[in-house]
Amino acid sequence: MASKLVQGEKFPAMTLNLTDGRSIQLPGDMSGRYLALLFYRGKW
Repeated sequence: MASKLVQGEKFPAMTLNLTDGRSIQLPGDMSGRYLALLFYRGKW
């Protein structure tokens, strides 16, 4: 099981597949110092 990030740790590299068929690499494709991710689980 993955551990939680703590303040000061580097964000782990990951690829996200978007609903329109594209994919993005994190954190490489995002610019800036801060990044917030929101995951929508879909229909409840």
